[in-house]
Amino acid sequence: MPKLLIALFAAAHIAFAIPAAFAADDPGAQITRPAGYKPMAGDAALGERLFNDARLSTNGMSCASCHANHGAFQASFAKPYPHTVAMAKEQLGRKTVYLDEMIQGCMVMPMAAKPLPWDSKELAGLTAYLLTVQKTFKPSH
Repeated sequence: MPKLLIALFAAAHIAFAIPAAFAADDPGAQITRPAGYKPMAGDAALGERLFNDARLSTNGMSCASCHANHGAFQASFAKPYPHTVAMAKEQLGRKTVYLDEMIQGCMVMPMAAKPLPWDSKELAGLTAYLLTVQKTFKPSH
């Protein structure tokens, strides 16, 4: 079989093997860490400001709209990432997520915005801030 046909067959096979959750227009694909991604150290003070800033969304919500005073965090928030998050599993088909991926999920879903650039100080800051919030979180069950 000519090399071109083999390459086309392999590409078609891979295309059909990729789950629908990774389609380009799917929120699950938008929140997945890109290949080769290395998280940056972030500024937690910047993250705290952004956590309360509704300008990140298209619908007037901020992260604090749901999560002020540990609101809407499930018991799993106390676990090290990556772990299962019910919202990511139910709405995005993701078995586990990293914290930065969950932040991106909140940007896309409740906040109805585009995900933050993966190499942005904003994503790094929100991640750093939420790691500090996580340290004070005590699950109720």
